[in-house]
Amino acid sequence: MKLQLGTFPVRDVAIGRRSEWHDGRLTLNLQELADIVLTDRRIVRATVEIARPGESVRIWPVRDAVEPRIKVEGPGTVYPGICDRPTSTVGQGMTHRMSGVCVVEVSEVKWHDAGHDHLMVYTDMAGPWADATPYGKLFNICVLAEPDPGLEIDVKNRAVHLATLVVSDHIASLTRHLKPPQVETFELGPVDPALPKVVYIPCIHSSEATSGRPTTFCTSIYGSTQLTPPWAVHPNEMLDGAVSGPYRTAFATSWTLVNNPVLLDMYRRHGKDFNFLSCIFMRTEWTTQREKDLISQETAKLAWLMGARGAIVTWDAGGNEFMEVVRVVRACERLGIKTVFLTSEDASAEGVSTMLEPVPEADAMVSSGFISPSLALGLDVAPAVSRVIGSPTKLIGRLRDQEVSTAGTLPPPSRYDDHYGFNSLTCVDD
Repeated sequence: MKLQLGTFPVRDVAIGRRSEWHDGRLTLNLQELADIVLTDRRIVRATVEIARPGESVRIWPVRDAVEPRIKVEGPGTVYPGICDRPTSTVGQGMTHRMSGVCVVEVSEVKWHDAGHDHLMVYTDMAGPWADATPYGKLFNICVLAEPDPGLEIDVKNRAVHLATLVVSDHIASLTRHLKPPQVETFELGPVDPALPKVVYIPCIHSSEATSGRPTTFCTSIYGSTQLTPPWAVHPNEMLDGAVSGPYRTAFATSWTLVNNPVLLDMYRRHGKDFNFLSCIFMRTEWTTQREKDLISQETAKLAWLMGARGAIVTWDAGGNEFMEVVRVVRACERLGIKTVFLTSEDASAEGVSTMLEPVPEADAMVSSGFISPSLALGLDVAPAVSRVIGSPTKLIGRLRDQEVSTAGTLPPPSRYDDHYGFNSLTCVDD
């Protein structure tokens, strides 16, 4: 499976009558983009706004961030399956991407009606919170889409997310007939058989147990969001967005999934330091201990059957999900697969371990920082801003029972889970 990824860098975004990309400058007709969204009769109002790096702008509520990508050669469509898009296997041919820009989904639609668990965070374009996430450095094309309030919740979610995807598709399509300034080829070719065989095991949340519905919107694999057995996915499929959609923190979005530094670093070291076999996705938040034990054992067994003798494990959640994540580390180690666990940290309370269940097999762990913004960033508040894109008010507090101005001083988002090491310095031992 061979994929060429052509990159079109975006260094400036302007508003104009004609949408086009030229020499790093992206010009957009915002009304044209809004009109495309409104062709879906489920959407009753839509606007598109631009937020630039360094501006005193806050975007709220942010549900997802999507990098504009489009297939120009090969089967399937980028971000397949989700919102009823075609499910053909992707990861071959040529895909164009725009770097330096993302399409932001701005909506107050909840991801389910079961209570608690909100997808929404906010994004600042200047200040300490902007510096702490990748999005403050990007040009953000914000899609504000309001669905018909009479629609069922799953239909609302599909309509709002599809609005974001069609805007992303349209922007990426501006490059369809252009020659990309940069091209990188991704292919897991033959390597020295003496190199160790490794797999990447991303553990991703499913909202099925929380919501009680197998179709609830969250991170999908070819559109599927339910609790399932492990999935073997070629890394090229990830680069084409086969795994997409948000969870509930700033570092669990479609943008982070296709730009995952763990995946890219493993790919670029294939044939040099190890033989990168595959990605194995394990769904988390099963409801019984028996299920947690079973899914972790089956995931490790799949890695072992592939011939893996090394693995890297990441995850995108917290709490409940840890119980199967730490078990997949243990199960891999017991099968002779040397495993590294990349994880954010919680604050220790009275000397108690921050691991909900310490296991001796988890003996190679890499920290991507604290989950608390106050600990990770020294951030107690986010300063006021001059402009808000989205809702003018926001509910804060543990019970979300205090309404404040979105433009004013706000507490930082409750979690800062850098799941994949975007902001970590790394090194490779010789």
